[in-house]
Amino acid sequence: MKKNLSKIAYLLCAALFACVFFAGCIKTTPPKLATPEVIVGQDGTAVWNEIDGVLYYVYVIDDGEEIPTLDCFVTLSEGQTIKVKALSGNADYLDSDFSATQTYVKHDVDPNHTHTDLNSDGICDYGGESVVSELSFYAVNDLHGKFMDTSTQSGLDEFTTYLKDLYADTEREEILLSSGDMWQGTVESSSNKGQLMTEWMNDVGFASMTLGNHEFDWGSDILTPNSKLAEFPFLAINVTYQGKAVDYCKSSTIVEKGGVKIGIIGAIGDCLSSISGEFSDGLSFATDDALTALVKNEADRLRNEDNCDFIVYSIHDGGEDFSSSGVNSVKNSDMAYYDTELSDGYVDLVFEAHTHRRYILKDEYGVYHMQASSENRYISRANVSFNIITKEYSVEPQLIASGTYAKDSIGDDPIVDELFDKYFPDNNPYDVIGYNRSTKNSEAIVSKVAELYYQKGLEVWGKKYNIVLGGGYLNARNPYNIYSGNVTYADLYSVLPFDNEIVLGKISGAKLISQFFNSKVGYTYVSGIEQSSIRNNETYYIIVDTYTAFYKWNNITVVERYDSGVYARDLLADFIKGGGWA
Repeated sequence: MKKNLSKIAYLLCAALFACVFFAGCIKTTPPKLATPEVIVGQDGTAVWNEIDGVLYYVYVIDDGEEIPTLDCFVTLSEGQTIKVKALSGNADYLDSDFSATQTYVKHDVDPNHTHTDLNSDGICDYGGESVVSELSFYAVNDLHGKFMDTSTQSGLDEFTTYLKDLYADTEREEILLSSGDMWQGTVESSSNKGQLMTEWMNDVGFASMTLGNHEFDWGSDILTPNSKLAEFPFLAINVTYQGKAVDYCKSSTIVEKGGVKIGIIGAIGDCLSSISGEFSDGLSFATDDALTALVKNEADRLRNEDNCDFIVYSIHDGGEDFSSSGVNSVKNSDMAYYDTELSDGYVDLVFEAHTHRRYILKDEYGVYHMQASSENRYISRANVSFNIITKEYSVEPQLIASGTYAKDSIGDDPIVDELFDKYFPDNNPYDVIGYNRSTKNSEAIVSKVAELYYQKGLEVWGKKYNIVLGGGYLNARNPYNIYSGNVTYADLYSVLPFDNEIVLGKISGAKLISQFFNSKVGYTYVSGIEQSSIRNNETYYIIVDTYTAFYKWNNITVVERYDSGVYARDLLADFIKGGGWA
């Protein structure tokens, strides 16, 4: 038995040695290069696809000699035949087989032929027509309701004509979108909670609108009906209310232009704190890694399930430190508000907003990011040439100044006046309400508002409560001044656009000192009490607005509200009507 086992072991070792020996002697045959695919177009151009690992090609016309070439095309005369093979020039591959022989025969082009572009020159190999779609993306951000022409801003009458003229250009396909903050800011739009602006956006054909923080200024009670009025989707992939998806926005939308299927993903940035606590309670915006995961998953779904060719990311967020009309190449670390890994095959073009900056950035993945200032000063344009066969594309970004699309030589589109008359049939907000003898800057405006808060509080509640202060987080907006001369309600609306109601609140002495007297966020107030007399544990009554009252760090309890629908600008309007600055 032991002898038999020894014999078996010997034979196994011998067999193993033989396998190793012969394996070293046998040479593996390298693979052949792929055989070129040749197509002859109607102009006689024979083209073939580029082969990986090739050194050069040879082609044979009419069974003649083999002709070497580095190109992937050659021109034939009618009736000539051609075949092509690829040569490797190294031991890793064998030369390919010759392709099937093709003949140049002139005949009418089948209008239903299948496009090909083997040499990636943008011309169909068979029919000779272009297979490149020329797309133009136009993006508006932070318009803030700048609807009518004034002495300090361009309105939308010429801009509407400009856009409609673009649509008449048959050489390009236009896609118009918004990255948010479209409604709030002027009497034309804010007084009807964005309905006028939404109707205008319907008329000019917006493909989508990403929600900005100021779209939430009046709460979801406004967003839901406006989303139904809109003939385009509101986008915000990262918005939830009490952990559930909301009904007034979508994650993305798809548009198809020139044979290119385009997915547009929308998101709102980390700006929940800029929304009044009165409307943000229960609301959540996913940010950072959570937002990145949402966008990546949606981009994958759009590409793989909906077969989108090109992904646009429209985000209401942006850089603070950029300001340039030219293209700036930036490192990933320079764009802390944006996860540039999204540019690694997930999104192809990014439109930004919120910070009111003007820039074109090119990140380390070669993806462009654009933001076009604010309030109708600029718009973003990205011309995209997209090869519908190879899926290759190029992007040419540009920021267009209002001097181009809002100049006097462009005619006014009637829709602007029609919408204005619809929403203001009787009361024209541009009628003069009073006179201002000298220009008042932002500081003078908010100081007067704080004084008016205090006076109104004393008038309404002074007999019942010991009111010690009026004011809060008061902020004037563009044009930041009330100029000398006649004043209209529209003027006041522009500088004080926020619909924050006036309230009587109570606050502890400790919070009164830390949040107002030692404010770190720039509160403006008028006080009838000295800081030295305030006691930490006592309760004090103050007049503020709802934005200040619902800011959670202030710990203000609302006791009573003044008349609903009366805001800072209304108190200032009454003051000016009474000749206060005359």
